[in-house]
Amino acid sequence: MKQKQRIFSLFLLVALVFSLAAPVSAAGEMNFTDVAPDDWYYTYVKDLYDNDIVHGTTPTTFSPQGQVTLGEALKLVLMSAGYGDQIPTGSHWASGFYQLAQENGFLPSGLSLGLNDPINRLQIAEIIVNVLDLSRTSHDPSPFADTEDLSALILYDHGIFQGNQVNGELLFQPQDHITRAEITTVIWRVYELKNQTPEEPEEPDNPPDLPEEPEEPEEPTGDYFYFGGKKVYVVEEMPKRTYDSSLFQVNENGFLTYDSDKYTSKIGIDVSRYQGSIDWAAVKDAGVEFAMLRLGYRGYGTGAIVRDSYFYQNIQGALENGIEVGVYFFSQAINEAEAVEEAQFCMDLLQDYSITYPIVFDWEPYDSSLHPRTEGLSDEMLTKCAVAFCQAVEANGYDSMVYSNLTYFYLHYDLSKLVDFPLWLAQYNKTPTFYYHFDMWQYSSTGKVPGIEGNVDLNIQMIPKT
Repeated sequence: MKQKQRIFSLFLLVALVFSLAAPVSAAGEMNFTDVAPDDWYYTYVKDLYDNDIVHGTTPTTFSPQGQVTLGEALKLVLMSAGYGDQIPTGSHWASGFYQLAQENGFLPSGLSLGLNDPINRLQIAEIIVNVLDLSRTSHDPSPFADTEDLSALILYDHGIFQGNQVNGELLFQPQDHITRAEITTVIWRVYELKNQTPEEPEEPDNPPDLPEEPEEPEEPTGDYFYFGGKKVYVVEEMPKRTYDSSLFQVNENGFLTYDSDKYTSKIGIDVSRYQGSIDWAAVKDAGVEFAMLRLGYRGYGTGAIVRDSYFYQNIQGALENGIEVGVYFFSQAINEAEAVEEAQFCMDLLQDYSITYPIVFDWEPYDSSLHPRTEGLSDEMLTKCAVAFCQAVEANGYDSMVYSNLTYFYLHYDLSKLVDFPLWLAQYNKTPTFYYHFDMWQYSSTGKVPGIEGNVDLNIQMIPKT
């Protein structure tokens, strides 16, 4: 209940802006002709609309590209940062917010806009930085091809503004006016940062809702075996693991390798924004051959889809240094349509890149005390989500894969439905004990690799010899 109250408070903040000028359309199913399911802002708009907070400029239009004014932006940013409503000090409804911003030095120097004038992206960036008193968290050069402005870099560091990919370049577009679609994302991120209780998931070492893995399964007797005290029936259609455990060896750089008459291997890592800025040249020199990059994730509360703030930086750095790349999406899909939406989000962001490794479906549970929207999801629906994601990916010419651990592969997924898709096993052990065949194995969450600060997940890919 506490989580829902916090989300509702956020909805109210956004409503303060959109209720100012937007006529109220009739409640009911969202029928905006200008908001399509594959639009990046669709989930934000739909969530707000479903809670009777955001309305259209007409009953059938949301006007996502409509411009936000200085007055609207000031009220939105200040209230999302914790300032209360301001009584007008002049004839304009936002004059109290303007006076508050002026008295506290929140306005950009030399700002000459009227309260009804549209605000651009750089101007609102400066206001946010001033209101939240933010500074840079890294010393990296600008990721943007069109600006080195400090405010833009600060908000990029904090994940509030992430830029737009245009013709292979990451652009901030500082002089562009900010739109109704964009402001929903900005206010969400400002609010989350200010309250330091991010709704979006971190990437856990183990699924956070799971206990430690049970003891290894007994050898099958007939058509079943026991895992964690539960009977697990053997899926005859699923190929069995044939790797020789004695041939997994650690090389001179500390990476696991494998070589037999049937299989060889490649060395890999998987990373997200939690690894921070990576020296990809050093990673390559250390012997890493492939990298699985988190492309994005779906929030466990509102279900909004978000790009990993380091994705562009990581994919460009890895590819430029000759490291092969795949991506994974941290799913919180609750139905097949959402799984397909996640797959499409991945493919949209990969249009300008050539990847040789899969797009991976990575669904993980959350602690029920957080009241995640996935709570109570059936194993049948989880499997359907994985299949829908993988089929959507493969229909567009990409390779797919499903990531999980022993518990979820054995006790939750219907593996008979996943026979056509490669598996990426998460099992932190000296040798794999998974009963079935896998193509990739995440064998450590505490790896050390030159060029990466802190721990990083280590992986080995199993490659058939021809």
